[in-house]
Amino acid sequence: MATFSLERKRAVAFLSSFGEETEDLLLEVGHQSLKGMVAFDTFFLRKQIEITGFIKTGDMGISDLKKVIQFCKKGNNDIVKFTQLDLGKQLTVKCGGMNLKVPTMKSINSYAKVPSAVKVYGQTEDSMFTMLQGRKIEGHGTIDIGNLKSVSGFQNFFTYPHFKISIHAHEEEFFIKAGKQGTMQLTIDTRLENAKGPNLRLESNFGKWLMPCASLLSDGEAGVHMGEATSIFLVQNEGLDLLVIKNEV
Repeated sequence: MATFSLERKRAVAFLSSFGEETEDLLLEVGHQSLKGMVAFDTFFLRKQIEITGFIKTGDMGISDLKKVIQFCKKGNNDIVKFTQLDLGKQLTVKCGGMNLKVPTMKSINSYAKVPSAVKVYGQTEDSMFTMLQGRKIEGHGTIDIGNLKSVSGFQNFFTYPHFKISIHAHEEEFFIKAGKQGTMQLTIDTRLENAKGPNLRLESNFGKWLMPCASLLSDGEAGVHMGEATSIFLVQNEGLDLLVIKNEV
């Protein structure tokens, strides 16, 4: 059995942080931590928060994530308690005098690609973000992700969404160019702090998925790692949170 309690506002914030595309979620309930991971064709996301109080560790599945978030928003108490006897069993969410019982599938769709993603990206983390499946990741630094997150506000701005991200360590530059030649174009220039890398511009292309993916980041700073024509790795929360946005091949 897995069980934990969380402040209602924190529960809403954490469960909502996996994006609109995520309709179900597998949670790993640890002794003092709550972790979720999702993987899709365009991105991989890992997020973790600290939890306290009475906890029973184990995996917990949420098959209808949006309904659970909606329940938490409307709860009549500051604390929400989650309980599940086993993965695939009914999930009970209790908030004050309100109880929500959610049928849960043993298979969580958003988690299906996670094991293979963890294997690949785990090796990248072990290499200190210097290698990705035999390819070098040479551009590194820290950015204020405000400008990157602003990209998510241009969902309907471009007829043909296309993004080029470039990193130039010696110029301390993180640069985004949106739009194709001959169409509406937008450029965003952000300072790359603690920059490390060669004295050249590293570039990678991304499709329209960059916009919703950018909104998955938390406010503040993020460590950024990218090579020539590779996915981009964004690290937050002292390495506990990781967003990998896949590049356009």
